[in-house]
Amino acid sequence: MVSICCLTYNHENYIEDAIKGFLMQKTTFPIEIIIHDDASTDRTAEIIRRYEKEYPDLIKPVYQLENQHSKKTRILTTHVFPKCRGKYIALCDGDDYWIDPYKLQKQVDYMENHPDCTFCFHNAHVVNFDKTPLKKLHIPNSKWSQEYYYGNAHKYDAGQLELLEFIPSSSFLFLKKLILDLPPFYFNSIYDDAPLKLYLTSKGYAYYIDEVMSAYRTNVRDSVLDKQRKSVERRIKGHINYLNMLDEFDVYTCGKYSKELEESKLKREIKILMLRNNLKELKQEKYRPYYKTLRFVTKIKIHYRFYLEKLKKYFVS
Repeated sequence: MVSICCLTYNHENYIEDAIKGFLMQKTTFPIEIIIHDDASTDRTAEIIRRYEKEYPDLIKPVYQLENQHSKKTRILTTHVFPKCRGKYIALCDGDDYWIDPYKLQKQVDYMENHPDCTFCFHNAHVVNFDKTPLKKLHIPNSKWSQEYYYGNAHKYDAGQLELLEFIPSSSFLFLKKLILDLPPFYFNSIYDDAPLKLYLTSKGYAYYIDEVMSAYRTNVRDSVLDKQRKSVERRIKGHINYLNMLDEFDVYTCGKYSKELEESKLKREIKILMLRNNLKELKQEKYRPYYKTLRFVTKIKIHYRFYLEKLKKYFVS
């Protein structure tokens, strides 16, 4: 019924938590666990093999000899999704983990009883790399997304879901049949989760279960997100790629969600301007309502960096 898909790389300190979360699931239906190890250089593959030996009927690993991410390979669509036999697919990265033994049962029950629902997700705790809680839930992800979180179960269309912003990929459950022919905007994006959730939701609706059923681990050293945070240029390129993805999705859906996408794009443009310390552009009329919501400390930093750059240019000239 469900194929659990887990991508992992150098997660020797985390992968066991993910696997235990899969194995503790209590369901009335059969599941399979597909773990893709991207040629890890630590003990990740060794740990997976130990569990594979113990649960050979459940765990179906894919061990790479060469790192596929460095080759720009779409790992999910190339190496993982084709191996899935389930009616539904559930995602969880190797550094995240599930904490509710009935997570899959709850999600599948809803989707089985509501065939118009094409995507189901839930909330997650945010924890540090060592599992210490950060006293924060994943949803809502920011002050801007707070408006679109209703504190209870809710149906979202694709536009509303985009305004909810970042949601935990460890909560994703969706119909396998929908990913057999993914659109170009998915493959043009450098991300997997964002275009996937929009595409899936556009085929029906997304259902949010207001329960914390997984943990999102942050500050994981050398993770993709960690590397991106350390490079301003990489962050800017990421935002630009995201904006392009939203434009392509808008065309794909014939402008059905244009209003919501335009609002999302404005917020993404603000993030780019903040990274570029472009105070002048930030104060444009179209950005003003969102700029006002920034924390005072954040505004001080923007002003400081803006005028520091002007002073540098002045002394250099």
